[in-house]
Parts: sequence; structure tokens; C-alpha cells
Amino acid sequence: MLDRNPGDLELVEETTPDKFREWLIEKVGEFGRFPLDFVERLPDPRARLAPLLDSMTTGDSLWLCRTKRRGPLYGNEGVALVRDGKPILYVRVIQY
Repeated sequence: MLDRNPGDLELVEETTPDKFREWLIEKVGEFGRFPLDFVERLPDPRARLAPLLDSMTTGDSLWLCRTKRRGPLYGNEGVALVRDGKPILYVRVIQY
């Protein structure tokens, strides 16, 4: 899901498509064991982040983000396109 001008986001860490892939593997690992071929089956991170990458202009950056409030069945984590210090596009990756 792609959100435009999302509110209630906390910028966690600047990222790249490759770092995003590593983050995703780490996040899934927190939920328990996964098949060894899991990493091979992950989609290309550039494809998943294409809406953000296609919208980037000079000075923009990608950030790992999460909602400021999280709890059971509430909140999410993902990647945002940040321009002038503000998230303008956000791809939700993990929903709680």
C-alpha cells in the first residue's frame, strides 16, 4: 500500500534498496524460523520500492519508518520517500 503525505510516522534510519532487503530479512527472522530458500524467493527490493524510486528527485532520500504508536493490531513499518525532512510517500511493509 502506498500512502501519500503520511502522518504519525517516525523516521528510524536512512536506507537504500539493498539495506531495505537486509532489514526485511531481519524483521521476518524476529517472527521465528523461516525456510532456507526464503532469501532467494524475496522479490527484488527495487521492484518493491519502485513507486518511491520513480518519484525521487535530487536531495530526496529513503528512510525506514514506523508509526509513532504501535501495539497489537495497530501500527506498521515500512519505507518512506523523504523530501525536505518530511515523508511524502510511504510503502507499508509490516502491519501489526
